Formats: sequence, C-alpha cells, structure tokens
Amino acid sequence: MKQAQELTERGTASPPVRVVPVMAALLCALVPVQLDALVTATALPTIAGDLGGFGRLAWIATLYLLTMAVGTAVGGRFGDQYGRRAVLLIAQAVFVAGSLWAALAGGMTGLLLARAVQGLGAGITLTSLMATVADIAPPDRRARYQSMFGAVAPLSMIIGPWIGGIITDHLGWRWIFALNIPVVALAMVGVALLLRTPRERTGGRIDSLGLAAITVTGTGWVLAGSWVGRYGWTSPHVLIAAGLGTVGIAVTWTVEHRAAQPFLPRALFRDRSVLMSAAVLALSMGAVMMAAINFLPVFLQLVQGRSAANSGLLLLPMLLPAIGVSLLVGRWTDAPSRFRPAMLTGTGILTAGCALIATMGPGTAMWQTMLYMIVIGAGIGMLFQTPVVLVQNSAPPGEVGAATGAVSFLRMLVGAVGVGTLGSIFTGRLADGIVDSGAPGTEVLDPSSVDPATLGGLPATAVHAVADAAASANTLLFLIATGIAAVALAAAAAVPRRSRSECDTA
Repeated sequence: MKQAQELTERGTASPPVRVVPVMAALLCALVPVQLDALVTATALPTIAGDLGGFGRLAWIATLYLLTMAVGTAVGGRFGDQYGRRAVLLIAQAVFVAGSLWAALAGGMTGLLLARAVQGLGAGITLTSLMATVADIAPPDRRARYQSMFGAVAPLSMIIGPWIGGIITDHLGWRWIFALNIPVVALAMVGVALLLRTPRERTGGRIDSLGLAAITVTGTGWVLAGSWVGRYGWTSPHVLIAAGLGTVGIAVTWTVEHRAAQPFLPRALFRDRSVLMSAAVLALSMGAVMMAAINFLPVFLQLVQGRSAANSGLLLLPMLLPAIGVSLLVGRWTDAPSRFRPAMLTGTGILTAGCALIATMGPGTAMWQTMLYMIVIGAGIGMLFQTPVVLVQNSAPPGEVGAATGAVSFLRMLVGAVGVGTLGSIFTGRLADGIVDSGAPGTEVLDPSSVDPATLGGLPATAVHAVADAAASANTLLFLIATGIAAVALAAAAAVPRRSRSECDTA
C-alpha cells in the first residue's frame, strides 16, 4: 500500500517522461512474441515440404502455446523475486536462442524443440512486460500504458499470417524466425539502457514443486484443448490429457498453499477484485474472444462466400474497433473508480455482440455482419487491459508479478479449453447438418476440412446445404458464447465498488 501511494504521488507530481522510450522498447519486445503464435500458419506446407514430418505440423503451434502457458505463469513471480529487468532480459535471450535454433533447424524434431524454447521465452516475456508497466507507472497511469499492449494483440492477429506468407514466398520460411533476432536485440538494448524498476525484491528459493505442478496443469489442458476438435472429448487422447490437467490443478492447489514464494498465490484470490477480474479476463478474453477469432471466418467463408486468402483480413471489422476502443479505454480508466464500469460495459457489449452474431444466417446482409462484428470488437477492446490492471492495482506490491502471471495463465488455459470445446460443438453441428440435409454431393465431404475451394466443385444444392449447416453451427456456438459472456458480466458486477486500488489512492 505504501509503494502504491508513493507511485501515485510520484505520478501526480511529475509526468514519468522516461516511460515513453521504455514503452517503445517494451512494445518492440512484444511484437515478435505475439506474431510468432500465428506467423507460421501460412508457412506450414512449405515447412513440411522442406523438413518432412507432415504428421507433426500441428505441434509447431501447439508446443509454442504449451511452453508459453508455463512461462506466462512463472515469469511474474521470477520478476518479483529476482528483479523484473534481469528476468525480462533473460527471457528475451531465451526467445532469441529459440528463434535462431528454429531458423537453423535441420529437421522437424529440431524445429519443434526450438519452438518449445521460443514459447518459454515468449511466455516469461509476456508476463514480465505487463508486470513491468506496474513497476514503472503509478496505478492511475497503468491502464493507459497497458492499452498499448492490448492494441498489439489484435494487430498481430490481422497481420501475422499475412507477414508469414510474404516472408515465406520471398525469403523462405527460415526468415520468419531469423527476423525476430534483430527486433528483439533492439528491444533488449532499450530495456538494458532505459529500464529502471524499483529495487524491492522478495528473493527466496524457486518454487520448484509449484513449477512442476503448473507444467503438468498447462500441458494437460493445452493438449486437451488442442486435441478435442480433432478427436472429440471422449477420445483417449483428450481424456488422458484432461485427466493430467485435472490432477495438475489439484497438485498445484496443494503445493502452492505451502510454498513460501508461490507462482500462483492462493491468498491472492481471496481478494474479490482479483478473483472476479480473473474470471472476467478468462471467460471474455480467453473463451469468447478466441472462439470468435477462430470460428467467425468459417461463417464468413462457408455461408457468405468470402475468400479464405487471409482469415485475419476477414476479421478487420472486429479487430480494428478492438484496437481503437482499447486505446481509448486505457486513457479513460485513469481513475480507479472507472474500472468496474468499464468491465460492466465491456462484458455487456460483448454479450450483446455474441447474441447478435448468433442470429446470423444465410440471408444476413454483409452490412449487418460487419455491424455485429464491430459490436463484439468494441466489447473486446474494453476488456483487453482493464481486468489485468485492476488485478495489479489490487495485489500487494510484492505480488504484482505473480498476480499478473496467475491471471494470464488462467486466460490461456480457459482459452485453450474453451476453443477446443466450442470447436467440437461447432464441428459436430456442422457435420450433423450436412448429413441430415441429404443433398447430392454432400456425402463425399469431410466436415472437419470443408472450405470454399472444396465447395467450388460441388452442385449448388450441396453448397446451400453446407451454408445452412454452417449457419446453424454458428448460431449454436454463439448462443453458448452469449452464456459465457453473461457469466463474465455477472463476474464484473461482483467486483467491489471500492477496490484496494481506490483505497490506496484515496
């Protein structure tokens, strides 16, 4: 509380001018981390042709996300213990090492191991970046600076696959990873020269049991979320992975209660502001946003006949408003009393947007689709940084990093499970709709891989049947998403009207 008060007084007395160049360095570090989760998508066929191992292509993204989840959970606590600047520089060095290894990989096994190293560095970097903002900015300025990070994520979703395609076509797929190195090196120079964080460090031994438990939890649930769309929830693959994740949760709950410096402090979640903010973040930004990003392009392609050349461009009506609103809300929430209204408004708009998208069908006009996507994008933009900053402001000074890592980890896990579950529901309804239609030509379709190119050689009756089935699947998915968003709305309503951050600045 004392540190929060000192930060507030410092921010009020004189503007933190040095924050501007520091934020430039931090954003420079963030862009490659965000892009690398998506940039390989368009390069996968080329990588398979060069290295072989086509059956293991999915692991290029899965391993990155898996180790990123673990890094996200532990990065904040490492920063609390040993200093944010040192941990951030080490994490960036790990990411560079993974990028160099991937660029030079001589086979698929080497590339997969490199991606795992990249993901670990990326996860620690991501949490460290968000926690660093809490170190360098007073509570009433944090939302403004965090909103810049919030704008990078949707921008990466738009340009990531596009950049990957351009680099692969003109330079070769290895340059996707090699070009990370100068960008991150520049960020490391900026961090080393400019970043000066408070020297208070908790020290202590590494929570090794907690690290192992978190790794098991993350591995289980990320794999379950990745596999459920392919195998279904009742398959041995998914059941074993989900069982592993469940055991991991139980073990994590036990060992983190006993640890002196836990990565996921149980005591932190006794604060209702933290608990409800974590729920808002995980449900809205984890499950709902990721479902919209993954499945709205399917509707646009199969029902409205949009080109599949780049799914990121199809999402522009949703992602561009998300960027703009995120930046505006970051400035508006300078006052701590506005966090709760911002989350209430954001989850309310998100719920309405999901409900509107659930009404779409083959006859929905393009302008309506774009309008509904703008609505859901506005809701997403209001929630990118607001719950995270409220958690940071509510956490004790020595727990800010751990709190940031904990909510980010929950968001990743809920996102993985949510997308996997909703994807399974979507694919099941799509398959049932195609089979039930009985339209000539549909009997040869594989619902899990149907795309506009496949439909091009089918009779018109089959194309209409697929469009109807995809519209029905979209309606079911977004009705469920509406329910999830409504739960997030209830969580936002449960946030106390006067949080610890407001008490500290009062």
